[in-house]
Amino acid sequence: MKTSAKRVNTRGWWGILVACLIGSVAALAVAVVIAWLVVGRTAGGTAAASLGLAGAAVVVLSGLTLLVTAWSWDRWREQAVFIALFGFVLKIILMAVLLTVVPPPVWLDTMAAGLGALVAIVAWQVTEVFVFARTRQQIYDD
Repeated sequence: MKTSAKRVNTRGWWGILVACLIGSVAALAVAVVIAWLVVGRTAGGTAAASLGLAGAAVVVLSGLTLLVTAWSWDRWREQAVFIALFGFVLKIILMAVLLTVVPPPVWLDTMAAGLGALVAIVAWQVTEVFVFARTRQQIYDD
């Protein structure tokens, strides 16, 4: 009986970052196309743009958080978990500031934007969990 070897992430946090970017951008692209087709030609463009804009904001902020985590892991491994937690909290604060301070464009479809953010968050988190589960990270010297 032939067994298939599980893919192991050998690139650490950088591998997780790349996989999350690919997975979430692909999910957003599919969602944008579906929004365009389902809503129709006139309003479909607005829905697709709104979905893409909100999803892109989530991907950029999540990518920056994971970028800081990967960078700190290479330099200050003992502090990387705390730096990652700080990055996560900062990401939430930045998103709150964006939502409250920056006025939304008049063309923004709020339902589509919410769905775009949801698609990006779910795709990012699912990818991150699956890739992280296949990653070997040594924190302490043995």
